[in-house]
Amino acid sequence: MKIVQRLKPIGFVYAAFLCLAACTNKERNQNHIIEGSFIKWQPVTITFDGPEVSETDSINPFLSYSLITRFHNGRDTIPVHGYFAADGDAANTSAISGNKWQVKFAPPATGDWQFDAQLLRGNDIAVTAYKAPEVTNSLWKTSGSFKISEADSTALGFYRTGKLAYVGKHYLEQTESGQPFLKNGVGSPENFLAYHEFDGTFDNGGADTPTLNNGLHAYPTHIADWKNGDPTWGDGRGKAIIGALNYMSEKEMNSLYFLTMNEHGDGDDVWPWTQPDQQTRYDVSKLAQWEMVFTHMDQLGIAMNLFTQETENDTILNKGELGLERKLYYKELVARFGHHLGVVWNLGEETNRSSEQLKSYAAYIRNIDPYDHPIAVHNHIRVTGKSMEGRPLDPIKETLTPMLGYRDFEVPSLQMFDTTEVHKEVKKWRGLSTKHKKPWVVYLDEIGHWDIGVTTDTAANNNYDMVMRTSLWGSLLSGGAGTSWYFGGMDMPNNDMAAEDFRARDQWWTISGHAKRFFNDHLPFWEMKAHDELVSNERAYCFAKKDEIYVVYLPKNETTDLEIGDGAFTIAFFDPKGGGKLYDMQNGGWKITKPNSVTLSALDGKSDMDWVVVIKRK
Repeated sequence: MKIVQRLKPIGFVYAAFLCLAACTNKERNQNHIIEGSFIKWQPVTITFDGPEVSETDSINPFLSYSLITRFHNGRDTIPVHGYFAADGDAANTSAISGNKWQVKFAPPATGDWQFDAQLLRGNDIAVTAYKAPEVTNSLWKTSGSFKISEADSTALGFYRTGKLAYVGKHYLEQTESGQPFLKNGVGSPENFLAYHEFDGTFDNGGADTPTLNNGLHAYPTHIADWKNGDPTWGDGRGKAIIGALNYMSEKEMNSLYFLTMNEHGDGDDVWPWTQPDQQTRYDVSKLAQWEMVFTHMDQLGIAMNLFTQETENDTILNKGELGLERKLYYKELVARFGHHLGVVWNLGEETNRSSEQLKSYAAYIRNIDPYDHPIAVHNHIRVTGKSMEGRPLDPIKETLTPMLGYRDFEVPSLQMFDTTEVHKEVKKWRGLSTKHKKPWVVYLDEIGHWDIGVTTDTAANNNYDMVMRTSLWGSLLSGGAGTSWYFGGMDMPNNDMAAEDFRARDQWWTISGHAKRFFNDHLPFWEMKAHDELVSNERAYCFAKKDEIYVVYLPKNETTDLEIGDGAFTIAFFDPKGGGKLYDMQNGGWKITKPNSVTLSALDGKSDMDWVVVIKRK
């Protein structure tokens, strides 16, 4: 239950904050406090004094005010939206009112930074003024400065490797380390944020989940994964959801797929507003609690694949158009969470929206996002009607073809009903995007029939071998940039929206972790692409930098010929299910059959298992 704090109105406050304690990472000035570690990439929070307002005031604080702060360092000027923060500590106090306004900034460069901030007031000004025109109704203006030191090489997660950025290639890049990012993600539950210890969160009548208490997640088995020093809020709330993230990180999962709004959707239990139907009134304390979870994700290096809507509710805001409520929704998400380093904005799960609508969303987000986070969309799997030629419509094609080459779109988020088509489909869209001169980062974000997905370890119909071959290695060896693993089966424990215990798929996380580690440790994968024309067996996959390195996936009981370049090569074998080391071989497992061709077979005759074969120039 959210605690309502009624704070005595005090109007505008311009005096300095009282000095409560000496702190090396806090600076007090005029009407603001600057807090942070002052290290590159790590967030700087500036809390301003402003008008005393409430979430429920007749003058809407989310629409009628706009805090804009321009950060500049002599080279770049970065305008960043701020937001109403109630009493400045709403995650812990559950306050609905106060006079604190905040902006969060992730500094992308070292050195001296200055800022100019102003709080604007006007009708719907939150969605009509972004870059602060010179003549406007400004309540106050203030300025300040701070100095940023080099990135911390001992920091954790993205605070060490930097922001995930689209750099015109087929993989996102970790800006500080310069390393390409290969996603190994958790794709369920989509309502991960329907957590019982978040303020204002309840089941509003979504799909029946009888294994959950009151329809909300508690993740009880993961309380033990919380560690001393990890965040909590209020009176020690949040340990289970933080522990769940810790477990994911320990299993080498580096991405999480979740909805920020499913009102009228499958779950109907996640929204950023004070109530599901109050779509211009934001729940400050709930969002501050989300912020604590997202900050922990940055520290763990878990990317946020943030889905802004789903197929069942994508007309809830402005009937699907880019209207006032939708603009405010995007603005609040960007203002409160845009400073996080692993963000991918997804325009919608199983989208029904037209390409014109999707492009309008993307252009608006790109305009207000100071960090240029990648923008994605998830295709539908059901499209009614037929083409002019009488053929059934292709839902992936219908969604993605109009987005090819579009300047504000980088990530097709694929849903594949038929897992045997994954390899071909990922390769297809990677290739088409290159031809349109805007290379895409192709993600596989949902597989199989809705009630199957990836099964649990103990399921009678355990499908790990099939998923490993078709979807995990099938997508990676076609040049895919990674996968989110969907659980399926809404009416079963630990499946999709009912998922509570991520250890139910512990063996699968191990298998998928093997693949990510193999790519990162052994391959220049960012220089490679699919070359299936080099293998004779259509069930095998070939991923190569021709004449230098070839990787072939060989399913059990199969052999294949492989065309290679001239010269001397080495061969090694990798067990995709068991992991471990590369088995370097000079004899066995291959045979030169003719010039520039070899026949590949299982290592040591172990044909009852799949093998990954690596052939590399000496």
